[in-house]
Amino acid sequence: MSTVAERTARPTDTARPRRHVLAQLTWFAVIGVASTALHLGGFVLLRLVAPSQVANAVALLTAAVLNTWANRRWTFGVRGRADAGRHQVQGLLVFGLTLAMSSGGLAALGAVAPDAPRWLETAVVAVTTAAATAVKFAAMRWWVFVPRQGAPEHRDRRDCVTPEARSARR
Repeated sequence: MSTVAERTARPTDTARPRRHVLAQLTWFAVIGVASTALHLGGFVLLRLVAPSQVANAVALLTAAVLNTWANRRWTFGVRGRADAGRHQVQGLLVFGLTLAMSSGGLAALGAVAPDAPRWLETAVVAVTTAAATAVKFAAMRWWVFVPRQGAPEHRDRRDCVTPEARSARR
């Protein structure tokens, strides 16, 4: 049986940042897979009634807004309404990078193979979106979800508590 102090002890300063980044990467990946599925599914459906660039932009915009909300909540542990609007605006700027990459890929495909099948268009969108993912994580981690100087701290600090302490509270 462990003491209360052992159950609530903070990890060492060197262990916490690594675990925190790994937890963020895990949540980012889970949310990213869901967002990519939403984006590609929306693209395929919208492509039935719209040109590829329009289908891509609308599907990606929808996925980006939901992605920013989910990453704000689960990846970066930001709670409440404080800065939510700013986070969405910054998330939309990051969305611009992904849109530029996926639109550029579709334009390049259109130039090389104007009558490319939909599966190939979808593959190009998937590959270019995946390429933008690393930049997107870095932008969200070091720009979008960084608390402003002087702003009250609004992050969830679950990562500072040991798993045993977390389960003891439940």
